[in-house]
Amino acid sequence: MTLMHEISAPDVFLSALASRDFGRFAECLAPAAHARMLLPRGPEVRSGREEIARRFEGWFSQTSDFEVLDSHRVQIGPRNRLSWRFGLSRDGVSHEVIEQVAFVNAGPDGISEIDLLCSGFHREEDAVASCAVDGAAFRGA
Repeated sequence: MTLMHEISAPDVFLSALASRDFGRFAECLAPAAHARMLLPRGPEVRSGREEIARRFEGWFSQTSDFEVLDSHRVQIGPRNRLSWRFGLSRDGVSHEVIEQVAFVNAGPDGISEIDLLCSGFHREEDAVASCAVDGAAFRGA
C-alpha cells in the first residue's frame, strides 16, 4: 500500500473523510480494523474496513452544504487523537453541526483500532462555539 508510505494513515483518514472519499477512507483502514463508537443513541461496534467505511459513508455521503469547520491530529504516545467538526445539511434545508473525536492505532496495514466519541447532529443555531481554556484552571491555580 504505497499510500501509507507517502502520508500517515491518520492523515489519510482525516483527508478522505473531509473530502468524503469513502473508497480512499476504506484504504487507510487495516483489513481487520475494529471500531468502537459511542454514539448519542448508545455504543456501536463495527469490524472490517468495508463495514467501518460504510458506517461513515452513511453519516456523511448524502449531505449537502458540507463544510469542514475544524480538523486536528495529535499524536499521544503510540495513538493518534483525531478530531473533526463538520457543518452540513441532511435535509437540504436545516443546517447542522457534528463533532467527532477518535483515538486510533495505526500500523503498517493502516488504522487497526478506532475508539470514537460522537456529539450527534445538532442544529447550527444550537451549537456552542468553541472556547479556549487556560491550563491553569485544570491545575487549580
